[in-house]
Amino acid sequence: MPTPPLSAALSSECLHCRSDLDRLLAEGSAPVRFRPIAEFARGEVWGHIASVCGSPEGRLYTPRKLVTIARHVGRIEKLASVFFDGTVRQYVDAGAHGTLIFSLLEWENHCLDLPLSALLCGALARHGLPPERVAILHPGHDPRTPRQQTLAESLGAVRAAGIGLVSLNLGCECGDSGLWTQLAPDLILVDEMLLSGIEPSALHRSRVAGLIAAERGKGRLVAMSGISSLAVCRAVMEMGVTHGAGDFIGRSNLTPSTIVSAAASKLMLEQRPGGADAADGTRHVLHRLLVPVPPAAPSDTADSVFARFENDAGVSAIAVVRDDHPIGLISRFDMVENMVRPYRQELYGRKPCTRYMDAEPVIVDVRLSLPELSEVIVGAHPRHLISGFIVTEHGRYLGIGSVQDLMREVTAMQMQAARYANPLTELPGNVPINQHIDSLLAAGEWCAIAYGDLDNFKPFNDVYGFARGDAVIRLTASVLARVCDPEYDFLGHIGGDDFIIVFRSRDWQARCQQALDAFAGEIREFFSEDDIELGGYVTENRKGQPEFHAITSLSIGIVDAAPGMFANHLSIARVAAEVKKKAKAIVGNSLYTNLRTYTHGEETGSGASRPAEAPAGTGATHAAISTGSPVSPSATADAALPASAIRQTSDEVF
Repeated sequence: MPTPPLSAALSSECLHCRSDLDRLLAEGSAPVRFRPIAEFARGEVWGHIASVCGSPEGRLYTPRKLVTIARHVGRIEKLASVFFDGTVRQYVDAGAHGTLIFSLLEWENHCLDLPLSALLCGALARHGLPPERVAILHPGHDPRTPRQQTLAESLGAVRAAGIGLVSLNLGCECGDSGLWTQLAPDLILVDEMLLSGIEPSALHRSRVAGLIAAERGKGRLVAMSGISSLAVCRAVMEMGVTHGAGDFIGRSNLTPSTIVSAAASKLMLEQRPGGADAADGTRHVLHRLLVPVPPAAPSDTADSVFARFENDAGVSAIAVVRDDHPIGLISRFDMVENMVRPYRQELYGRKPCTRYMDAEPVIVDVRLSLPELSEVIVGAHPRHLISGFIVTEHGRYLGIGSVQDLMREVTAMQMQAARYANPLTELPGNVPINQHIDSLLAAGEWCAIAYGDLDNFKPFNDVYGFARGDAVIRLTASVLARVCDPEYDFLGHIGGDDFIIVFRSRDWQARCQQALDAFAGEIREFFSEDDIELGGYVTENRKGQPEFHAITSLSIGIVDAAPGMFANHLSIARVAAEVKKKAKAIVGNSLYTNLRTYTHGEETGSGASRPAEAPAGTGATHAAISTGSPVSPSATADAALPASAIRQTSDEVF
């Protein structure tokens, strides 16, 4: 049975659909969703892909139906105008930065006759968005529609207006009958369909990496869409992709988001040279372990590779590399064992060396941390304990690593950790704390230093004994460890009841608040019911007079260390001690944030924020945080507050 014409298929609900469309167009804004695109090198949002979406109300509930109905009733140009204008207005009003990419994928060939350049330039002019910050993602040429010249002219006008072009054709400029050969896109968006082969197939990954490298060599940006997991994002970055989008990066939203997801931000920071990884001695260990053994080509003969093993006893394995990407590993043990057998060299010596190649070697990126590398090796086949592993950077061959060297590194790390660990909590002590902070400062990386201390701890020891006091110290370590991201933050124990957290997590304030809340609840089990009821206990002071001590609480002082603000850990320590003292001056569990400016540890700016108040109950948590309302220096954190109030204050603002 033949397919009915479009008009017949839509006739039953055409009037209702047109009514919904007219209402939407009268409102002057088409429903739009913004998908954030991340720039991996910076770990930030680079731009957004704006796509028209279906209306949640009425019958135009899918983008395709919305566009199809608009085309059918002759309102396609009006819809495009509303889409461009409303999207630009919303983007500007939101204060979004970066590049705005209009996706026309849902429009298919319905936009062939649209004056794209005029419509878009008009919207940009009305709302003051420069054309250099805008691009169009076009579906390209449909072979069923022989209007190649019309499409080329339309997109050519867009390019002439200074608006960028985005193509889906990776490594195939002739895929649209030469369209992109004529127009030379500024950005290649790799479709998520290509991701299906990334994780299981190293060969497929290598081929895709080669195509990406070719596009980047032409000066084009390459972005991957559909990134849905950490593993895929890591693989994409290793292939040389510089930008990406997907649910792992950030979900599409009705408003343009300004940050990437926490998991994506963490991964991007780890991949940055001199990033958070560089501040940890267990990071970038492969830079020290790899041996830059010259690789073999797949066409090299077995004789030539065997001769290299004979001439250099220090080479335990040789990688086989094609187009800078490893495809296998030849182990000295396996090759020598085979080649010394009778007639093997005569029979196979002139054959390609790939005959002796392990086609499934362990391949690791140079940015892998020591714990991650150890986990990979432990989970690998036992044969790799002899042959070793291949080290790459963004998928390109760097050298060979041996398991023996890895084990020596692990042993050295364990010995150093044991040497400087606090015996009570087994947390890193002063030396590793200082080294970690100095490494971050030297790398020019941001961090927030949290200095934690217990209030009324000495009298607690006197009354309840040192054994219970040690238990409270261990409780404090446990509470602080639970709010730290072990792959991102660093927890150390200075000694006694003093702790340090070097936060790389941007939500450090919420994590500190969680620690204060948890400590306030769990410390109660260390006191008698009578003391809990009284809110403390009475002891004799040195003069023999009774003195009341409140329930032990936790005070945390925060130093926000922006890049270039402090020269070393010593300059931070001085400020941290001052801020901790301010936190301890607040009754109960407290958080106090330093916001003064420094240049290499010397204060350069000051100010103050007005104290804010909030109700509190028994054992309430006090927060000393900036309210962002600058006032005169006289409005300091010492302003009087009701006894039942949480004091929210801040140090001098920088």
